[in-house]
Amino acid sequence: MQTVGFLLAVRTWLLLFHLLIQVSSQKMRYFLIGYMGSGKTYWAKQWSTVYGLKCFDLDAEIEQRQGKSINLIFKEDGEDTFREIEKEVLKTFLHLDNFIMSCGGGTPCFHNNMNRMNKHGVTIYLKSTVDELVQRLATEKETRPLIKDVADDVLHEFIEQRLEQRVTCYSQAMYHFPTLNLSNENFHRILYRHAK
Repeated sequence: MQTVGFLLAVRTWLLLFHLLIQVSSQKMRYFLIGYMGSGKTYWAKQWSTVYGLKCFDLDAEIEQRQGKSINLIFKEDGEDTFREIEKEVLKTFLHLDNFIMSCGGGTPCFHNNMNRMNKHGVTIYLKSTVDELVQRLATEKETRPLIKDVADDVLHEFIEQRLEQRVTCYSQAMYHFPTLNLSNENFHRILYRHAK
């Protein structure tokens, strides 16, 4: 029995190694989308590490290039200006290869960004329930400009309404994964499909 287990483990590692070789030779771009708090940054880092892809966080890229935080951009320049900056920074990545990017919650919903990402890469919607999002975001309000001033007793209603407004954009993603059941296997299947 131990020999069988060992052989299965070796076979699994060989398949993963073969997939990693295929991934390194392809020129793909993977965009994680979904509402804030759905785990996009976490899974982008996780999958990039496991599968040898470069990892980018769109909000972090915006902050670095603008020299100020997203909160400050919203406060000083307003959301319209932020969305313009977001669009332009996103466009700079459409000619790079072999990366996975965590996008902001509103990224797919402005300036034709969703069509742009679908045209130039693979889009993955991390789908969370309102209850999941409220639980995760309740302690992060200070770092989230869109909910920073939303009272705790109306946070559920606020997220529910915003999610309903955005789900049409999110649903245009090529792949949809409920976040409660996410694992490396989800991304493995996408890589295998696009590595062929």
